[in-house]
Amino acid sequence: MDSVLLYPGSTIGIIGDYFSSTQLVNVARDAGLKIATYSSNSDSEIARQSDYAFTGDMNDVDTLREFAEKCDLVTYVSNDIDPQVISEIEKYTYVPQGESLLEISQDRVMERAFFDQINVNTSPYVTIINLEDIYQAIDSIGYPAILKPIQRHMVNNQQLVINESNDIALASDMLKRGPYILESYVPYRSEYSIIATKSVKDNLQQFPAVKTSYLGNVLQTASTDISKVDQKVIQEMIRIVNQIGKNVKYVGSFEVSFGVTTDHNIYVTNIDPTVNNTGFLFNLATEISEYDQHLRAISGLPLAKIKKISDVVSRSFTKKQYEQVLRQRILQPNWQFYFNYHNNARDNDVVGVILIPTDSVEEAFHRIVNTGIWTKN
Repeated sequence: MDSVLLYPGSTIGIIGDYFSSTQLVNVARDAGLKIATYSSNSDSEIARQSDYAFTGDMNDVDTLREFAEKCDLVTYVSNDIDPQVISEIEKYTYVPQGESLLEISQDRVMERAFFDQINVNTSPYVTIINLEDIYQAIDSIGYPAILKPIQRHMVNNQQLVINESNDIALASDMLKRGPYILESYVPYRSEYSIIATKSVKDNLQQFPAVKTSYLGNVLQTASTDISKVDQKVIQEMIRIVNQIGKNVKYVGSFEVSFGVTTDHNIYVTNIDPTVNNTGFLFNLATEISEYDQHLRAISGLPLAKIKKISDVVSRSFTKKQYEQVLRQRILQPNWQFYFNYHNNARDNDVVGVILIPTDSVEEAFHRIVNTGIWTKN
């Protein structure tokens, strides 16, 4: 379906119930749009904020069709949406992001093939079907190596670090679930990401690079201060993002993650094809937020030039830390607190984020540590 231009009163569809969903609802509401939501959760937060709420499984084609037909366009806000769901919705309405980048991001072999095609550096890997494949490949990959499922969102997304030959046998049960890749373990000194937005006219605007820190797959901290990073490293990451943007059929915001070694070698580690929690700090750090820019792109509007106005540190918190965070809301008047609290959240589930605008990122991190919240939990 051809692109459309959204006007106030048009209906945007948002599929998925995530922290980014509620942020996108807010900017869409400010733009005068009506909002339709689709969620598998009958107690969905975004459903309560929408004009038209649809609830159903992601394979419920009848409800998906009703949802799609209500919308002038649909956007997704998570990379764990099945591309087949997007293909189904596209029969009835416009999905600017499409499903091609979504497919690439979910399949590690497809993603690596894409990186090879555009000459982007990633860690060496081989495809693994059985234990014999690991024994044959380990000499070329080397120790340590990491065994990862090809499908990123496979149920029980278990990974295995192989430090020596005796560890290989531990992969036996994992390989019963499906194919994997075995990749070299690369010790990164630092991790970064760049969020970019692509318009319907193929204009690409990049947000400032962000330094990130993860626990497992969960973002812990992000910071806009990269003043100590070699400028050649920054310029190469910017070039890579431009190269990716030129070679994907996609409209909207996406995130490219990088690992950088002590000798400044740069590896692309992930593409995330939608608005992302990493970019939440641009609510304060730049003149336009990630969510506003994404909405402009998918609405067919020209993209805004991005100008940094402040350094910002973000820090996520869990349900277990919720009460302590509430106390800091009283003690820290310049911090901004955002909550995505759910009654059924588990203790270690992320339920919000703190944004700290600052002239000194080092001082901001020092103040975070001094709260004692993250050192005790």
